[in-house]
Amino acid sequence: MSDRREPSTPIRQAVPQLPWRSPTQAVALIILIVIVAIFIGALYLDQATVTATTGSNLLELQRTREFLQRAISDMQARIAQQRNINNLRGRAQQLGFVPAAAQDLEYIVVEGYSPIRATPTPLLVPTPTLVYDETFEGWVRQQWDLLLRQFEQWMNGDSAP
Repeated sequence: MSDRREPSTPIRQAVPQLPWRSPTQAVALIILIVIVAIFIGALYLDQATVTATTGSNLLELQRTREFLQRAISDMQARIAQQRNINNLRGRAQQLGFVPAAAQDLEYIVVEGYSPIRATPTPLLVPTPTLVYDETFEGWVRQQWDLLLRQFEQWMNGDSAP
């Protein structure tokens, strides 16, 4: 029997070393897939936690807003009650105030004081605002006409612009 070996070629040497041929590399690939799945799961869990926390904070803020709106409404009701004319008159009477009669009023005369303080309000006439309504085409036409006039004056020998 002859020990006949085929000649060694680069392709024959490379084929047994391919990554999918080695069981160790297959296990490494499975471990890599598991690690990526764990990483994606961790990201999903983190996102779910953030969403839940944000929702909880939102509910707390809504409760706080409702409490503050009730407190504002209560305060506005108390202010309206305190501004009631009957309550104001009652408090004034408790403090010793009485309605003033015509004989109770005293007027003080101040030297140099003029009761006619009203001065005529000056009539303000608004100044017209300038409206910019020139278009580019109009400006170019105006410049062209000016250039033609200057050229005609130059051709006629006029020195005045």
